Amino acid sequence: MRKNIGLVLVGLLWLSCSSGSQSTCQQIGTLTCQKACTCLDGPGCQLSQGGASLSLPSEADCRVFYVSLACSQNGGAMAYNDDAACLPLIQAAMCTGTGTEAALAYPADNACESP
Repeated sequence: MRKNIGLVLVGLLWLSCSSGSQSTCQQIGTLTCQKACTCLDGPGCQLSQGGASLSLPSEADCRVFYVSLACSQNGGAMAYNDDAACLPLIQAAMCTGTGTEAALAYPADNACESP
């Protein structure tokens, strides 16, 4: 019986993880992490905004913060003031600096701020 329950749980987990579409919140988080990790030379990811910076050790850690945690409340409704307006801003965001000082310039626009 326990073996069957385990198989059912694994199957449900696989189905929930493999649903191909992401919410807008998840798209923002995923893209933010991809860009922030590509900017920095070497391992890790870095974002900057208004003189402050945030460093994360890996893209997986970045996704935990920007996708799993940020998008977990109310389907991501609590993550951004206006996720539809924030997504193109993240898409257009550029890296600043070079080497180990590089970071993704996170948009300062109110759309990408948390409510």
